[in-house]
Amino acid sequence: MDIKIFFEDNDIIVALKPAGVPVQPDKTGDKDMLTTLCEMTNNNDIGLIHRLDRPVGGIMVFSKNKKTEAKLSKLMSENNINKTYMAVVYGKTPKDGTMTDFIVKNSRLNTSSIVDSNVKGSKKAVLHYETVAFKNDSELGDISLVKIKLETGRHHQIRVQFANAGFPLLGDQKYGIKTRTRKRFNVALFSCGLSFKLDNKREVMDFFYMPKDYPFDIFN
Repeated sequence: MDIKIFFEDNDIIVALKPAGVPVQPDKTGDKDMLTTLCEMTNNNDIGLIHRLDRPVGGIMVFSKNKKTEAKLSKLMSENNINKTYMAVVYGKTPKDGTMTDFIVKNSRLNTSSIVDSNVKGSKKAVLHYETVAFKNDSELGDISLVKIKLETGRHHQIRVQFANAGFPLLGDQKYGIKTRTRKRFNVALFSCGLSFKLDNKREVMDFFYMPKDYPFDIFN
């Protein structure tokens, strides 16, 4: 597997997870990011700090030792690792907005759904978005490119909230519209931005990468 590395030192690796690749070993046995990085660095202490759904590509940070893993995990638990996403959705979204819902996860089906706040096990989900571009595509109809910042990190949050709002993500087989397109692709969601400050000895580390594949390239 060819992995793009944005940054690497003795403590961390910031790398690009390709869409369709598992973050860690799963029941499919397919090659995963964690195993690949361990092999690339000859280091079995590579630590998984956060996750991306298998269909989703984007920037991820991994630790290279236990001390750094603890630091990054603490930042993650305190919401001090900031992530930005790009998505292509059906419809013409407003210029910007905030979505606030309550989500409950069904672990057996690996799905989430939006429910009333009083439903047992539900968790508040908040995201903010801005519309970057809009296009009327000859095949797909009205589609929007949106930039998203998560205030919370719930299971399938972006996919569920946008579908519930009437703007399902392109290619989302769980929550979206099952249509055939001229090209095959994974769900049109990409983790394009990542920023964090590991400790007081370092500056803020800021990474950004725009997806270039279909359907994001429609907006080029």
